[in-house]
Order: sequence, then structure tokens, then C-alpha cells
Amino acid sequence: MKYTLNTSKHPSQYWNGLKPLPAEINVMSYHQEMSEFELLSIICSLHGYVTALDLLTGSEPDTEKDDDITAVHTAFQMYLYPRMPLSKYNGSTDKRIKNSDADKPIVPVDVNKNN
Repeated sequence: MKYTLNTSKHPSQYWNGLKPLPAEINVMSYHQEMSEFELLSIICSLHGYVTALDLLTGSEPDTEKDDDITAVHTAFQMYLYPRMPLSKYNGSTDKRIKNSDADKPIVPVDVNKNN
């Protein structure tokens, strides 16, 4: 899968990593959740300081770590744009968004089953 950097904001406005952000990033997985995870890990490696543990544990406001995590989050969003929102929670109350019937897998009819 290929992700293209959205250029509506110049990377110098949000990126503070060791390596510059490429215009495109290719990942191996075609499964959406896995490809997004691969993208996030590539962005972390380009940054050079942020790790998965840093993203999970967060940081104190107004610290270098906070700035670095914000840069990684922003870069991640800039590659995913306009395919957002990614979350399966609504924005106001953080409740799960119910899947519609269209999202459920199709179950084949068993013709051998007696009614």
C-alpha cells in the first residue's frame, strides 16, 4: 500500500525528526489496520527519537518528548489525509460507533440445511 504526504502544510511547520519526510511511503500490508501500524512505525524510525512505547505512555505537556510525539502524530495524519477519521469512536463522548449491516461479512446460504 502506498501513502502520499499531504502538502497542505509544509513539514517544517510540524516535523522535527532526524530524517526528512518522504513524499511517499510504501508498506507491505494490504490490511488497513496493519498498513497504518507499519506507516506509524516507519514515521517513528524517520523521527529517530520516538518509539512505540513513547506513543503508548505519552508525555508531560510542554516537554521535548511531547513535541516529538505531536510531530509523529501530525505526520501520521498528513499521510492518511483525506482517509480520516480512523477512529471507531465518536468524537464527543468516546462511545463505540455501531457497525451497520453493510460492514458485516456476508454469510453464504447453506443449501444443505433443512428448514
